[in-house]
Amino acid sequence: MLTFLTYFLLPLLVILTAIYIAMIILKVKISKEQSLSDDPSSPPFTIMARGKTVRDIVEQIQTGQSGAIIGAFSRERTLILKYLEERKEQLFGAQNYKFILSFLDISALSKTINQTQFWENALEPLQAKFASDTNSVIFKAHELCRENDFSNRYLDKLIVQMKQEGLRLVLMLDRFEELLHRPQLMNEEFFGGLRVLASSHHPSPLCVVIATNEPVWQFHEETKDLNPLSSPYLNFLEAGAVTLGTISDVEIDKLLDKSGYNFTDDDKHFLKEVSGNHPYLLQVATVILISAYRDKEENPIETTRALFFDKAEELLTNIFKFWSPRLCETFISVAQGLDVSTFKREIKELNQQGFIKQENEQWQVSSSVFADLGKDKMVQEACKQIHTNIAI
Repeated sequence: MLTFLTYFLLPLLVILTAIYIAMIILKVKISKEQSLSDDPSSPPFTIMARGKTVRDIVEQIQTGQSGAIIGAFSRERTLILKYLEERKEQLFGAQNYKFILSFLDISALSKTINQTQFWENALEPLQAKFASDTNSVIFKAHELCRENDFSNRYLDKLIVQMKQEGLRLVLMLDRFEELLHRPQLMNEEFFGGLRVLASSHHPSPLCVVIATNEPVWQFHEETKDLNPLSSPYLNFLEAGAVTLGTISDVEIDKLLDKSGYNFTDDDKHFLKEVSGNHPYLLQVATVILISAYRDKEENPIETTRALFFDKAEELLTNIFKFWSPRLCETFISVAQGLDVSTFKREIKELNQQGFIKQENEQWQVSSSVFADLGKDKMVQEACKQIHTNIAI
């Protein structure tokens, strides 16, 4: 018996214990690997960083107010809109059935789309909701709209009917700036109609939530020639406009602590420095840094800085395509430490979007990498070339 215990059972127990411990270690490692492999630009990361923005938009919709999401990074804006669409029941609670959310990516629409086709697309979720109830007043009102090519007159009748039924259509228009490249929608009938439909009833049964990389005032400038004597088409969005700017050090620490990786204080300081506390740039830098640690780079932070610089150059060049020439000039002037006293509106916008900050009464670029890029001659020339080509 003693021999059996000594030579068989005890060694077996040792082996089984070792296997059990190894499995636990492997499970923890796999769990951590999976956590680290989650792209921080995925919805959970974005929504954690933009939780207040989401809550503000939900409150606006619940009170019948339209609004705008303004930010330089399209993916961040899109994720917020899609989160609203996909989490409607969670966000709007027991009254969610009253809200009909319609998501449209303007860049995916035909360049030749007209007003009839636009509203046919926009009202598709409403039509689908009542398709099986052909006797409902909403179904009949929609059919009347369709038969009359979705003219503003009949759209208003549909809106009034929705109000009477206690319903609210939430029209979420992603990449709204792309409307400027849809010639058949660039007219007073479309923009004026959109404004009247969304703002002539209180609370409004139509909420328009746009997502765009342009500040509202810039869109005013680009559409003022359509009807110089009229008030700006998007003035009904101004009160509900939210800008995706920076977040605090404390908020960033919380985000990084939830990333599944044990970042050091030096790591966190570095990530804040290169991102300028902007959540989207933080996401990009975090992914690169985690990858550098996984690859056992000799100096993960410097490796990340170099790779992030290349990615940031690509991002900034893309942003320049949508900023006005004055906005680009202001950014580059701040990076170079030049006088920007004549760019008050542009300074305010860049500050709200988190690209610049004021320290010791001096404006400077928030991200250290973006600051370096703003001083780079090639980047400056790229900006000039972009706007030269656009002008042509």
